[in-house]
Amino acid sequence: MERPRLTTRRLLLSPPALGDAAAVINLANDPLIAEFTLSVPYPYTEADLVGWLQAVETGWNDGTALVFAIRDPATEEFMGAAGLHLHPRYGHAELGFWMGRPFRGRGYVREAVAALIDYGFEQLPIQRIHANHRADNEASGRVLLASGLVREALLEQFFIKEGQAWDVVQYRLLRREWERATGTN
Repeated sequence: MERPRLTTRRLLLSPPALGDAAAVINLANDPLIAEFTLSVPYPYTEADLVGWLQAVETGWNDGTALVFAIRDPATEEFMGAAGLHLHPRYGHAELGFWMGRPFRGRGYVREAVAALIDYGFEQLPIQRIHANHRADNEASGRVLLASGLVREALLEQFFIKEGQAWDVVQYRLLRREWERATGTN
């Protein structure tokens, strides 16, 4: 699958690369990111980075996951990551994201999510994008709502991480809703 570079008003989204290694390790090695994501451990090690980059490469190659680095467009500095995990057989994709601590609270995640949603519906044969967050992670909920997703459900004890059961809130955006909101058909 072609690896696009998406641009927004303040961001560049492009596939992560080995040159991002130091920044990824530095930013992902954050207990708050580990606490609120399923797949990011703490501490975050070089081995974790290698595994992540291999998974990103596999996802791009087989068309099952399109993971983008969120970057400053002027310097291409790595700030965080966002992606769509595709389930083409079922016509949907799951949206996920994380942002490094120095870049939070500036609307960057919202901007990156909007670009990914547009890309997903413009370029992929999907009818639905969904996302979820741990029920006590209200910041992620605000991002998803501001991005046009609709809250669907509270899923009690939906995930278990390190022996702890999580309640998560599920959101979705259907193609027809996105088309209506963007005037696209």
